[in-house]
Amino acid sequence: MAFKDNGHIYIGLGTMALLLGGAFLAYKFSKSSSTSGVYRRKGIAVDLSVFDSPDAPGSGNCMDRRLIAMLYNLSVKTGYPIFSWINSGARSEAHNRKVGGVRNSSHKVPTCKAVDIKASSKSVRNNLVMAARDVGFKRIGVGNTFVHLDVDDDKSQYVAWGYPSGTAAAVNPFV
Repeated sequence: MAFKDNGHIYIGLGTMALLLGGAFLAYKFSKSSSTSGVYRRKGIAVDLSVFDSPDAPGSGNCMDRRLIAMLYNLSVKTGYPIFSWINSGARSEAHNRKVGGVRNSSHKVPTCKAVDIKASSKSVRNNLVMAARDVGFKRIGVGNTFVHLDVDDDKSQYVAWGYPSGTAAAVNPFV
């Protein structure tokens, strides 16, 4: 008897639950649809085109996801807009030769485990180097105007070097 008297309430609540559930699912599906060229994970959304080789649009899609997460952590730690300061990410073979990259560069497609980050001053450069070590980078190249970071486990670890190649790093976080 109680159901007959309050049936309209139960029908209304059921309808509302279906509408809200449908709206929630539509929202989740719209957020999870993969947009080419954007890395999304745990609140991180990164436009992968910032890593593209100048002669190979879309090449930034190959960037190592652990590297991206570490760069995000570096950005949080320093407060610097790291993803706006990417000088070089993925490199085609031809672009790597053009910029004087080494034959086995970790920048090269398909490895894609290295970036160069602009450093506008010595102070910014030194802060980047020390913070990079703190977030887990074990391979750091130190130039006058940039910092090279990579996550290539196939190469020597806990090393820092300077540019031109063979010179000591201006700041070495591992000593």
